[in-house]
Amino acid sequence: MASVELQQRRAPSQARGHQRVKALLDATATLLEELGYDALTTKAIAERAETSIGSFYQFFPNRDAAVAALVDRYREQIRHYVRESVRTHFEGREGGLTASWVGSVVDGLRSLFHSFPGFGRLFSSSVSEGSLGAHANALRTEMLASLEELMAEAFPDVPAERRHRSMLMVVETARAVLGRVPYVDETTARTLREELDEMLALYLAACFEQPRR
Repeated sequence: MASVELQQRRAPSQARGHQRVKALLDATATLLEELGYDALTTKAIAERAETSIGSFYQFFPNRDAAVAALVDRYREQIRHYVRESVRTHFEGREGGLTASWVGSVVDGLRSLFHSFPGFGRLFSSSVSEGSLGAHANALRTEMLASLEELMAEAFPDVPAERRHRSMLMVVETARAVLGRVPYVDETTARTLREELDEMLALYLAACFEQPRR
């Protein structure tokens, strides 16, 4: 159960309130992407959402509660995203597993970081070690479970333990490498993303390639 400091102050009961909370969470996500967690403030969130600071405190006691609510929203979206986006790479697959095919799946996973503003910061940064640790770690848990479910459908003959270990490595490697992207120049960031794709593609191909006869 979340601590009092991380609980939403009250849930909106009317459409206007729902819209205001959505605006506040959208602003939280955008500012996380632009500034990072340490620079995030309640005042900045309210200003970006084009509302008053009083309106912010009407729904959230502090910035961490807003971030926690954002994490909960992303947890719901991760499973939907993996099902609808990443799964399309599995449709129509014929023959053995190839590095290029796995690369397309890895690219789909990487796009998750770009589809949800602030997701990469939450997923990769030191916030996972602070007061929001349980919430940030929940993102990794949700992603890992969704990927394991997906790979179980595509490769039912691969032992469950092997699927778990390989997906764990994918999630943790992506977390470590993509966590560096906001802190390096664009050329280095592009290199990190491209090499991450290739590295994980080759790794997954080796994990799931069907035995040669």
